[in-house]
Amino acid sequence: MQYAKFRFLKAAFTAALVLLVAVLRTGIAPAAESQEQQLAALEAGVQAAEAVRAVKRLQHSYAHYQEAGLWSDLADLFTADGVGQFPGREVKGKAALLSYYMEEAGRKQPGLAAGQLNTHLVMQPIVTLGADGRTAKGAWHDQAMLGRFGESAFWVGVIYENDYVLDQGKWKIARVGYYPQYAGAYADDGHKAPAKWEIPYHFEGKHVGVSIPDAAVTALAAKVTAVPAATRIANLRQRLTRMHDETEVQNLQHAFGYYLDRKLYDDVTDLFASDGSMELAQRGVYVGPARIRKALEKIYGPTPLQRGELFDHILLGTVVTIAPDGTHAAARTTQLAQLGQTGKGASWEVGLFENRFVKQDGKWKIAAVHYFQRVSTDYDKGWAEDSRPAPTADAGLPPDRPPSQKYASFPALQSVGFSFANPVTGRPAGTPQGPVVSIPLVSGQLAPAKAASVSQEAIAELQRQLRVAIGVDATENLMSSYGYYIDESDWDNMAETYGTSGAKELSGVGVYVGTERIRKALTLRGPKGGRNAATFTIHQVVQPVIHVAEDGMSAHARLRLFQDGGAANGTSGSWIGGIYENTANFENGEWKFGIQDLHHIFNASYRNGWARVGGGAGGGAAPGAAARPAGAAPAAPAAATGGQPANPREVRGGGLTEGIGGMSTGNWSKDFPADRKIRARQYAFPEIVEPAFHYANPVSGRPPKEWVNQ
Repeated sequence: MQYAKFRFLKAAFTAALVLLVAVLRTGIAPAAESQEQQLAALEAGVQAAEAVRAVKRLQHSYAHYQEAGLWSDLADLFTADGVGQFPGREVKGKAALLSYYMEEAGRKQPGLAAGQLNTHLVMQPIVTLGADGRTAKGAWHDQAMLGRFGESAFWVGVIYENDYVLDQGKWKIARVGYYPQYAGAYADDGHKAPAKWEIPYHFEGKHVGVSIPDAAVTALAAKVTAVPAATRIANLRQRLTRMHDETEVQNLQHAFGYYLDRKLYDDVTDLFASDGSMELAQRGVYVGPARIRKALEKIYGPTPLQRGELFDHILLGTVVTIAPDGTHAAARTTQLAQLGQTGKGASWEVGLFENRFVKQDGKWKIAAVHYFQRVSTDYDKGWAEDSRPAPTADAGLPPDRPPSQKYASFPALQSVGFSFANPVTGRPAGTPQGPVVSIPLVSGQLAPAKAASVSQEAIAELQRQLRVAIGVDATENLMSSYGYYIDESDWDNMAETYGTSGAKELSGVGVYVGTERIRKALTLRGPKGGRNAATFTIHQVVQPVIHVAEDGMSAHARLRLFQDGGAANGTSGSWIGGIYENTANFENGEWKFGIQDLHHIFNASYRNGWARVGGGAGGGAAPGAAARPAGAAPAAPAAATGGQPANPREVRGGGLTEGIGGMSTGNWSKDFPADRKIRARQYAFPEIVEPAFHYANPVSGRPPKEWVNQ
């Protein structure tokens, strides 16, 4: 009898897997499948989708713990025998890893030293579940801002290719693969990079749009449950709702940044609940949309953006925690801001958001924005020489409440608490040395689900929700792959990410449609088989706002381009920013690019920054200043009035002509013309041209001034 029962269950699970593949690949469930088979398939799919999210949460937590110097919390993310493969060194075991991270930061105790900066900007994930459903691989960019006030400031860029494992019911890091890409002192002319990177990427262009392979679902479905169908449906509904809520809150957080970039203050304030609050640095608390609207204009200046004004807020490493009641949430996000105006000055700003959200009438809204300025530094000087204190209340518009807590920014030694628990131990984050701002902890545990009604309609709705949840992460994988492939000049793999009618922009040329036309255009434009050894470029595709269609078969994605690069010997470099408005489609069981559409915002040289961009369509040098040829040594600073040397950043050079991987328009485009023109005007800065949006305001429904024409 037991053997017969086993054979029956095995047959049921096999049928369930066939069903799940059909549902995920076509969106249609075979009508003849039993309720038990459908539920088993759903449970396997939801577990797989949750695994991909858990891996992302691990890596984002890793970066936040590094930034705060929480070495024990960082080590707790690993398995007991976890491995760190670093240049010329392998570190094995949690204790050894703990010692390694402290040694690298020059620390012998929790936290950072006074005046120490250890910010890690982790971004651009590609996460793929293993065939066993219990392992995963993930690729990430890490751009680190390191140094000590009064002593040093430098950049370090790396790729992580990590292994993860489900261990005793928790996803953990099994291996860190650390692959350096570039590094350089802040005061240099650019970053230095080796001729080759030799990074063993775990993904390939043909299948990067698959975050969960069929084999993983097979492995996860091989279990027996005696739980009643009504309870199973209720649990699945709750878990899928949480994933949907995580996406909505992250979209809301990231949309806040995009609206703020363009000083769209009406859209910013639309995102708040009626009693929502905003607390920026030490300025105090403003309560209610009307007061928040006035405060934004008073603090940041009038709308719209002025000519030559750059006001970009790059939001990274977002960790969303949905409260057990499903109507409250928190999100921790690192912000890197590029601020300033041509001819007046520029600055970098790094900070943390610990925001709160509330769900009202089915819509997520911002309940409280709480921003902590970590570093604000003059572009020309950098964080080794300059640090501005956290701004206080403006006498012209007194806040409704004083600051909720005192906080001192860099170089002071002060930390910000965490809204989320350690994803492995479940414990609150540790306490480093020095003052710590208290942040309420939000439990991510699900409350017990109430039994739900059992019907084919309820199951079909869960299948639809699962396709959408998987589509969000698969779309991010796809979008992220573009940056890795263009950096490597890997045109064949890039071409494979486009669907049969996919469309690819080539800046300065036009739009090519179809996989093979895209492949040919890419090959004609740039060298094949790896990046140019003399130059390098880093296209970091970050801050996703992803909307998957209700049927789970297509998606729109807004992302930010955060690009740097230059001569590999460090003699020149560039910063480039832009907005992607892309689409993706589900074709033959895989997510593929539909349209890849980039609106370039600005292009500036590393040495000059965006405050010295000229008046042309993208020139990196100020008017009248000639750009230095690629690879040339920097010119000596001119003498200033009074015999004092000029600021070395007055030396011109860099910009669009350098650091773009050897690509050029050339004459080939005349013989192989594009299928259509590029939609957006490119490199208009310092003139302000508004990028279009694919979405209306997520709270008010306010339509954007410019809709994406897709």
